Amino acid sequence: MTLDTHAPHIPVFKRHLGSWQIAVSRQGLANDQLRRAYDDCVPSWERTIERLGFPLAYRQVLRQLVPKLKRHRESPVKVLDCGVGTGAMALALAAEMDSAFELSAVDISPVMLEEANSRFERMGINCQLQVADIRALPYASESFDLVMCAHAVEHLEVPQAAISEMYRVLKPGGTLLVVTTRKTLFGAFIHLKWRTHRLTSSTLRQWLKQNGLSDLETMPVGTGSWTRLWSTAVSGRKQLPALCVAQDNAPCALPCSA
Repeated sequence: MTLDTHAPHIPVFKRHLGSWQIAVSRQGLANDQLRRAYDDCVPSWERTIERLGFPLAYRQVLRQLVPKLKRHRESPVKVLDCGVGTGAMALALAAEMDSAFELSAVDISPVMLEEANSRFERMGINCQLQVADIRALPYASESFDLVMCAHAVEHLEVPQAAISEMYRVLKPGGTLLVVTTRKTLFGAFIHLKWRTHRLTSSTLRQWLKQNGLSDLETMPVGTGSWTRLWSTAVSGRKQLPALCVAQDNAPCALPCSA
């Protein structure tokens, strides 16, 4: 898959005046610029997100999903964290899980990955880390029970491309969790600094639904005012294949569209 490396165009404002449409977009950060920006943020990143309350907020979001992940399972849950950063979301999951899980994670920032690896090692968490673009994940289709992504897709000109790729590597019956910057005044501050999309929960739900996810659930991101006003979270489930009856009366799986 060939990925665009040019700076994306991020929509800022759009209004219709009669037959006129007024639209303003902003040039976002190209991949190399974004990588360097996150590399430079590592020394203060963990302290910043802790001050804003995101580690606890992520735990409160994941607490709603963990019981579903563990239901009727005998093997460890396979988890992929897309845009892992310094590991805040994955560490929140580890704090909520009381059973074993297998963790893989990707990020475009090698320095972020180094910091995440150090944090995981201190907590005794084994993780397979790779530098990768979330629009071209280096995994086979239907590999993970949970794919989660916090504050990464909004950097892309077409966030749906990343959602589609995360859907691809998700197992049937698996859960996709996406956390993004909200379309609020607080989200406007993030846009000014990082040139990101600001999204409503309804837009995010629509994108997940368009990729075939069902049982969509919008969740508040924590209980603190900062995290709630800054972020929105939506989860969805990849449908299981429909069942049919073969000629020998044995059940078989067909695609849901069959």
